[in-house]
Amino acid sequence: MRTLYVARHGEADEHGVLTDRGAEQARLLGERLAGVPLAAVHHSPRPRAARTAAIVGAALGDVPVRESALIGDYPPYLPLASELPWAFAPTATAYLEQFSVDERSGGPALGAKALEEFATPESGRQLLITHSQIVCWFVRAALDAPEWRWLGINAANTGLTIIEYSDYRPPCVVTFNDLAHLPPELRWTGFPDERRAGY
Repeated sequence: MRTLYVARHGEADEHGVLTDRGAEQARLLGERLAGVPLAAVHHSPRPRAARTAAIVGAALGDVPVRESALIGDYPPYLPLASELPWAFAPTATAYLEQFSVDERSGGPALGAKALEEFATPESGRQLLITHSQIVCWFVRAALDAPEWRWLGINAANTGLTIIEYSDYRPPCVVTFNDLAHLPPELRWTGFPDERRAGY
């Protein structure tokens, strides 16, 4: 069985730099995972993910920390308008337009390769430090939902998602957006304000 731990990077500012709050989120995630026998930590090339991984890695002892473009900041699937619920299509289109032309053109191939590399029943435990859309891409795939369904869900900063893969049953999403390692004032960052009400 492979157990995949997936987390979004810590809170970042408008320039993509980890904030003090984001660094604290990363430190607390590292403390939470310190007793887990991880084989490796993989992170997106973006500075906010690399810094989060470095902070988490410092709590894990000699676990190797590696950069992987497969879990970078890109849209993993570009849906056709006909695939989307009509009321959601404008929101999804506006969101996808924030990515560069290169990210949109290369994203689907990277998304498929990321699943080939990490969403497998090989033995061991791996941690991915990545971005919201990639966390949601792995959850979507584990649930065998339509490919466009990574859209419309969010991963909180350092929210922990755990997925198990085995040869004898479908993937199992053990937890999604688990924030038990964070105090209330550090939870649910990275969510749009309108979606944080009541959390």
